[in-house]
Amino acid sequence: MTDASSGGDEFADARHLYELMGLGQYPEPTGDEFDVFNTIAGDVQWPKVWIGGELDTKTKCFCSISALIATGRPQVQNHIRAALAIGATRQEIADVITHVAFYSGFPAAGNAVRAAKEVFAELDREAAG
Repeated sequence: MTDASSGGDEFADARHLYELMGLGQYPEPTGDEFDVFNTIAGDVQWPKVWIGGELDTKTKCFCSISALIATGRPQVQNHIRAALAIGATRQEIADVITHVAFYSGFPAAGNAVRAAKEVFAELDREAAG
């Protein structure tokens, strides 16, 4: 699956994609200090950015992985896992990391290689039972 939109309700599509990507509970207000943050993520980031636009979901995952590598963010591991969940292959992930290495630096890409290998090993363990 590379396109998460079913052509229906963008909020339902956003929730479905979020679940499919294994990202936990969908961001929405819970009555605490982070309600504004969660409202923006739940009402804009996911239904308007992740579901909307012309890019397919896999490309958006690759863009997120690239940005996270370039900025040295640990969330790259979650987005690698999410990309695999929506149909990206391990080789595509490796290719993205290798490509980005030339633009964000080999140390940052090396961190992503380690993160990807951890995700791959975890998935292999889960598959083995």
